[in-house]
Amino acid sequence: MLVTDGIHMFEGVKGAHIYLVTGAHLFLVDTGLPGQEHRICNYLSAIGIKPSALEGIVLTNYDVDHVGSVVAMQKLAKCPIYAHALEIPYVLGQQDRLGIKRWLPLVTQPLYGKLIAPRDLRPLVGGEFFGDWEIIHTPGHTPGHITLYRNGIAIVGDLFQGGEICLAPSYFTWNVAKLKESAQIVIERPLRWILPGHGPATPASSHWLNKLQKSLRSRS
Repeated sequence: MLVTDGIHMFEGVKGAHIYLVTGAHLFLVDTGLPGQEHRICNYLSAIGIKPSALEGIVLTNYDVDHVGSVVAMQKLAKCPIYAHALEIPYVLGQQDRLGIKRWLPLVTQPLYGKLIAPRDLRPLVGGEFFGDWEIIHTPGHTPGHITLYRNGIAIVGDLFQGGEICLAPSYFTWNVAKLKESAQIVIERPLRWILPGHGPATPASSHWLNKLQKSLRSRS
């Protein structure tokens, strides 16, 4: 589904939303649960894009529903994978995922297959640009969570949930205080669209921005 400004959100994919960014650079943001590569490729084919045309895959965080099909897609696309430097040890399996998240790959395995860790990733640190997208380090949900921002559009991973915009649930959050700080950084920017990992792609509105701003201030 074309959302806005050449950005597609994949439909029928299990796990977190996957976004295809087109334009000067062609790349995926996140890859859903394990076993989603065929659905991803079917959508790419439907809009006339071959996997080999992808220039990269950017991971917003290490959760299994975001990184599950990254190895399969890398093999098909033969492109590099990018994640924040703090997130890389978790994605590679060198460090246990935090809290109850360490068990989620085992919980999802019977339905979706085993989570396979990639062999290497290229590090992002925040503050740089990936193509014409700014990489913003937005820790809280995970230590190395990132948001991609360009021209009023924010691809936010698990920073926000879409629809009636709200923060990621605290029981899945590594550090709630940092999550709120990251949310504040993002909503202070000009926003037209919030593209979340969960919930619908959501046009920015002063209603929910003001509501969220008040919520952050009352909890600070």
